[in-house]
Amino acid sequence: MTRRERWTLILIWLGLGLLPLFVRPLWEPDEARYAEIPREMLATGDWLTPHLNGVLYFEKPAFQYWLSAISMKLFGVHAWAARLPLALAAAVMLWAAWRLAKRLGARRPVWAAFMAATCLLGFLVGQILTLDALFSALVVASLVATLEAVAARMEERPALAWTLGAFTLMAAAFLTKGVAALALLGPALVGSLAFVKGRPALKKAVLATAFNPWGWLLGTLLTAPWFVAVDRANPGYAWFFFIHEHIARFATTEAQRQGAHNWILDKLYFVGILGIGLLPWLSASVLGLRRAWTFLGRRGPQAEDGGYARWAVGATLLTILWTFFFFSISHSKLPPYILPVVIPLAALACVFEREGQEGRALARMGKELGVLALLLLGAGLAFSRNPAGGFGWILALAAAFALLALWAHRPGTLTGSGWKVLTGPRLMLGLSAALWLLVLAAQATAGPGKSVADLVRSAPPDAQWISLGSYHQGIPFYARTRCVVVAGTGELAYGRDHLGAAAGRWFNDDPAALNGLADQLRAEDPRRPVLVLATPGAWKHLPESIRAGWIEVRRSPAGVLAQRK
Repeated sequence: MTRRERWTLILIWLGLGLLPLFVRPLWEPDEARYAEIPREMLATGDWLTPHLNGVLYFEKPAFQYWLSAISMKLFGVHAWAARLPLALAAAVMLWAAWRLAKRLGARRPVWAAFMAATCLLGFLVGQILTLDALFSALVVASLVATLEAVAARMEERPALAWTLGAFTLMAAAFLTKGVAALALLGPALVGSLAFVKGRPALKKAVLATAFNPWGWLLGTLLTAPWFVAVDRANPGYAWFFFIHEHIARFATTEAQRQGAHNWILDKLYFVGILGIGLLPWLSASVLGLRRAWTFLGRRGPQAEDGGYARWAVGATLLTILWTFFFFSISHSKLPPYILPVVIPLAALACVFEREGQEGRALARMGKELGVLALLLLGAGLAFSRNPAGGFGWILALAAAFALLALWAHRPGTLTGSGWKVLTGPRLMLGLSAALWLLVLAAQATAGPGKSVADLVRSAPPDAQWISLGSYHQGIPFYARTRCVVVAGTGELAYGRDHLGAAAGRWFNDDPAALNGLADQLRAEDPRRPVLVLATPGAWKHLPESIRAGWIEVRRSPAGVLAQRK
């Protein structure tokens, strides 16, 4: 890595991977959930068993929870501190994209990192506290380390460090989201053996890396102890996590996360997600994919590298295709699931970029920026009547993308002089500034309806809480206390069912029980006020006789805050 590349990557990381994490409060439901679980680890001292609102929560393993908990231990319980694992994910992503493109032969590998960081899907998922950004970065980094280990063996260099690194990254991915880590990379690597036919040395290097006994031992030692310990402490965990959360979600619609109720549209779900999510690098990604396919189909003499280049491109391409196929046939779909394909697509786009065609590539990107501007203009018109505001931010964002699009189409681009030249650094700076506007516009338009932070902070610090109509994830995070859930158990059902006799104290699915539960809380501790945070719909549909027992304190698009009379 040259000094210029290093500083470019650092600046991309600071500007797009770290600083935006400080801008927003936690959004419901995902961000508040994945911040509250590690907060409860700190509060209870139980770093083994994940809890959410005081009950067992076993949908995901604990690695990212530990990272957020450590961050909040060091920096305090803040939204940005809970989000800091996303900064780690961004760093891993940028390194993996750069290294993969360089290993495959790209002339300017730093652009692969910039593409992965600035496509809509990569940037947006990298700003929202879920597990997908870190998981995807770790999986692809494991692929990169595997390619490096095979290259080292082919060049007769020490390969153990890269091999163990690949298994360590895979273990971290496994501890982040579970079996999906192996399910994505394993079949792709096995399939890549099709590209080693007639290459015994290459085949030996691939098998020695993928089935390295020290690697598998290390991976097992890093992952198995936590799964064994948590199952011993909570009998039934293994069945719930491995069967219910993996096989049942993949094979059934139990989670209600199918892409569409129409079978065909459901299977094409990620085509649409990538069609929007890869902007403004969609055409570059598609062209790189097509050229990679052509490269693999060539006959005749190959480079004198023992077939490594063809195998490495094949393994990268198979990772993209298998990931897309795997999540497309699944009955559980969310947009971030497809994120692992972004880095390989960016790398292939850079690898197969042709010398002298930069102007054409820039013009294609300019068209995509124009499409983004038009989409945002339509969104701005839709939000013009939004009571939360934000119309001006969206128009500013559309204007920024439109200006970049026009700049990319000027005749002087790449060949002229002065301000007309859209140089690489200027493009990076301009697109990064536009994405910062996207963060601000998102908070101005969607933020008021996605965060309960202001509502909870406006309440007395010693309040007792009820969440009505939905489990508002942000209540326990910002109030630092558990809440009663009325008519909104949802994902907490497993934990509720394991509370035994105490379940009725904390959960009730009947909205009519609201006042009785509030009176019970008051009787337990008369000095503390009782507040309810209700979804607007749940509050509206309460009978007047129930609402009459409350004083409405404040409301926002996120909910209605009321205090028991």
